[in-house]
Amino acid sequence: MSNNISYGFASRSVEEAAIWHAKLMSGAMTVDERAALARWLEAAEANFAAFERLEGTLSATDASAQTILSEKFENELYDEVQNSTAWRVPALAASIAFAFLTLSATIFFNYSSRPEALTYATAVGETRSVNLDDGSIINMNTDTALVVEYTRSERVISFDEGEAIFNVERNKDKPFIVELPVVEITVTGTTFNVLSSKKDTEIFVVSGTVQVKPISDQALTLSGGDSIHINGNGDAGAITPFDPIDTLAWTTGKLRFTQAPLHEVVEELNRYFNKKIILQDASLSMLPVTGEFDATDQTAAIDAITLIFDLNNQFENGAFILSKKDG
Repeated sequence: MSNNISYGFASRSVEEAAIWHAKLMSGAMTVDERAALARWLEAAEANFAAFERLEGTLSATDASAQTILSEKFENELYDEVQNSTAWRVPALAASIAFAFLTLSATIFFNYSSRPEALTYATAVGETRSVNLDDGSIINMNTDTALVVEYTRSERVISFDEGEAIFNVERNKDKPFIVELPVVEITVTGTTFNVLSSKKDTEIFVVSGTVQVKPISDQALTLSGGDSIHINGNGDAGAITPFDPIDTLAWTTGKLRFTQAPLHEVVEELNRYFNKKIILQDASLSMLPVTGEFDATDQTAAIDAITLIFDLNNQFENGAFILSKKDG
C-alpha cells in the first residue's frame, strides 16, 4: 500500500466539493441549494468525481466520522460558509477542503493501520504460550483455538472450545474481554483460567477480580480463589473455591485429580490424545481417582488406572476399552 496521499486542496473542484459537503452535512440545505448542488455536480465530471471521492472516504469510516465530525464542528463549518459573503474565496475554500481531506487521511491511516484479528491454535496434546502486544500472556492448553482482536477501546479474545490461562496486563481504560458461547468475561488486569466445551464452561480466578456475565443469568464478580460453572444454557452455578494445584497442573504438563470420578478423569485424558479411552461398564464411572498423570504419556495413565482398579484394557477400533475382569 502506498503512503503517498495527494490532498489536492488547490483544485477548484475539490475545494467546492468540500464546501458542498459541509453544507449537506449541516442538514440545513434549502431546496434551492440542493438544486444548485445538483447543477454543480452535472456541470463538470471533475465536480462529480471530487464530491464522490470525498463522500466515499467519509462513508467508508462512517462510525468514526460521526464521532470526529461532531455536530458542533459541522455547524461551525456551515456557519462559516453561510456568514461569508463570498464563499468561493480561494482561501476559505482551501481551508475547508484541507480540513476535510486531512481528517479523511487521518481516519484512513488510523483504520488501515488497525491490527487485524489474529487466530492462534493448538493441536491435540499441544500447549502454547502467546505473548500479546500489551504485555498480556495467554497459555493455551490442548486442542484450543482462539481469536485475538485489539481495538482502541477493548482487548477482545473469543473462543468456543478449549482451555487457556490468561495473565492480563492491567489497563483500566482498556478492558480485556473473553467472549465464549455462553458467557462473557471482563477484566482489567488479573490471572484466570477458562475451560470451555460444548456442554459447559468453567472459570477459575487465580488473582484479581473478574466480571462474569452468563447469557441466561445475572452478572457476577469473582475474586482470586473463586470458580464458577456455567452450563450449556448459560445458567451459572454457585461461586465455589478451587484447588489451583489441581486446576493448573496442566501448565506443567501434569493432570492432577483429588477424589475425581473415573469418568471425569477419562474425559480429561481424552482431551490430550487422539486415541480415546472408553469405559465399557457404567459401574466404573464413579470410581474415585486421586493421583497425578503425565499429560504426554497415555500408556502410563491407562496402565495406572487398570492397575489401581484391576481392569482389563483392550485396544479395539482405534480406542482403549476399559472393562471389569471376569470373575
